[in-house]
Order: sequence, then structure tokens, then C-alpha cells
Amino acid sequence: MAFSMFLRTPACTSRLLSQHVTRLGAQPALKPVNTERTIATINSLKNSLLKSETTPIMNSVRSFRTSVVRLSGEKAHDHSKLWVVERFTSVLLVPLIPIALIAPNKVLDSLMAILITAHSFWGLEAIAVDYVRASIFGPVIPKIAIGLVYLISIATLGGLFYVITHDIGIANSVRQLWSIKSGQKA
Repeated sequence: MAFSMFLRTPACTSRLLSQHVTRLGAQPALKPVNTERTIATINSLKNSLLKSETTPIMNSVRSFRTSVVRLSGEKAHDHSKLWVVERFTSVLLVPLIPIALIAPNKVLDSLMAILITAHSFWGLEAIAVDYVRASIFGPVIPKIAIGLVYLISIATLGGLFYVITHDIGIANSVRQLWSIKSGQKA
């Protein structure tokens, strides 16, 4: 990353660098060097490196931009709205969990199941994206990790809805779990 950023600097893309390289190539070394041949070699190398058909890597490095101006024009990668939704979900969970435990019903249980699953999905997805990178693990393992995040989230939401519809509900399950007393010795 640092090397690609260095290659994009004006110092690397200016004529000044090529003039310095030419001057260094023309300086006499310990052995006598054919300077005309050295300059011709440097110029041919410079011309071949600047051609787009011979070095697509150099051209892709030069065209790679991460400036704020360029990214702000792209609406598909605008993560600020998702960040607001994630924070709104977290804020909604704070009063929703106690209210659902105080007054259990299917509507509050369903809303709590959706918000808890979404909240945990975004957290697991962030972990998978941040720590299971393609540059470290290759191209396949990160896709498997994201697939597992989706699978876990779908299974969680399905399991919570199963408890809501076919059992006593999430809030009543938590209340029942809290009411279990440990075996006391008399």
C-alpha cells in the first residue's frame, strides 16, 4: 500500500525523476561506461514502462484513487447510512428488551428477534470482513466466512421465530429461565 502510494506521488510521475535517472546513468562509474548506450537503454526502458499495453500493473497503480472527492460521488459504497441504521438499531434495543420482558407478547418478541439478529449480523460481518481478508487467507476463505455469517444469522432468526410461534416466546423463555432456582440444601 505504501509503495503504491509512493508511486502515485508527483515526484515519481514527473519528468524530474526521469531526468535524475538519466543523469545518474550518464555519470562515470568506476569503470568506463558507454554513456550513449546507457542513456539509450534508460530511454527505451522509460518508454516501454510508460506504454499502457506493456504494463497494466503500473497503469492500474496510477489510476487507483482513494480521495474523498472520488468516493463521495459513488452512492453504492456510501456506508454512512448503514452506520446510522446500525446505531439506531442499537439505541432501539436498549428500551425494547426491558419492555419486552415486562409485557411479553408476540409483536415485541418478533421485533426484538429481528433487531437482535440484525445487530449480531452486522457485528459478525464486521469481524469477518476485518479479520478474514483475502490478502491473508486467499480468495476462498473470506467468502466462506461471510457465507457462515449469513447462515448463522438466518438460523438464529429462524430459531427465534420458532420459539415465538411454537413455544412460549422469547420474553417468557427468559422469565422462565430466571425463575429457576438452584437446588437449596435444607
